[in-house]
Amino acid sequence: MLNEVTPLAVDCGRLCGGICCTEWEKGVGMYLLPGEEVMFDRTEDWLTWQEHTSEDYDFCPDWRDPVFFVLCRGVCPRERRPFACRTFPVTPYLSQGGEFELRLDDAAVPVCPLVRGGDINLLDRRFLARARLAWEELIKDPRIRAHVEWESRNLDRSAGEPWRKLLQGG
Repeated sequence: MLNEVTPLAVDCGRLCGGICCTEWEKGVGMYLLPGEEVMFDRTEDWLTWQEHTSEDYDFCPDWRDPVFFVLCRGVCPRERRPFACRTFPVTPYLSQGGEFELRLDDAAVPVCPLVRGGDINLLDRRFLARARLAWEELIKDPRIRAHVEWESRNLDRSAGEPWRKLLQGG
């Protein structure tokens, strides 16, 4: 569903030098969604694996240990990318009433000019539609839905924090 679409109709890596596919800061990587680890055999030469625990990190309470964290070595087979890479730079959000939407991922501000631009409508409509469909399917899994709800409440709590105004240019 997401193999043939990208955030822009052209290679968005031209805007940032493909920084999202690099270790732009020591230890930068991504967490796999619950169950996503079965998509890999853990011998991939383009990923480094770590196992994290909920006592050491702030995870959704519904997630069980271990939580898998992967670091990319910069070049991957596109069809094997983790889900976080496939939907970057958008993130799912569920309102308190359960309405689903996609938002630009604030965590991507340091690396993604598209997020710094602040307008999700600048992204390719096909990419957004497929990312939405993929997330809507994934949140049928109770663990992933709980995670999206948990992250959404974290976003709600931080909405009024002063650093958010910096992201919005005000």
